[in-house]
Amino acid sequence: MMSAGVQWVADALVALGLFFLTAAIIGLYRLPSVLTRVHAAGAVPFGGVLVIIGATLATGDGWLLLRGLLVAAFLMLTIPSSAHAIAWLAEKRPELAHDKGPRHRPGPGKPGRE
Repeated sequence: MMSAGVQWVADALVALGLFFLTAAIIGLYRLPSVLTRVHAAGAVPFGGVLVIIGATLATGDGWLLLRGLLVAAFLMLTIPSSAHAIAWLAEKRPELAHDKGPRHRPGPGKPGRE
C-alpha cells in the first residue's frame, strides 16, 4: 500500500501538469501568430511529463514508473524539436508567421470581407 505522502505528491503533480496543459491549449487557441503559438506549445512537454510521472507514481509499480519516465524523456526530446522546426519554417516563410484564419477576419459588412 502506498503512503499518504506519495499519494499527495502524485495528485499534486497531476494537477500541476493539467494546469500547464490547459494554459498551453488556451495559448494555442488565443495567441495571434505562429511564433507565439509555438512559445505556448513549449509548456506541453512539461505539463505532459508531470501528468505522466504523477499518474505512474500513484500506481506504485516500479516498471510502470520506468516506462512512464521513458515516455516522458521521449516527449521532452521530440516536442521541442518539432516546435523548433515550425518556428524555423515561419522564419523562412514570413507569410506563414501571421495567422489569417477565420477568427481574425473582419465581420460582415466590414472592409476586407468579400
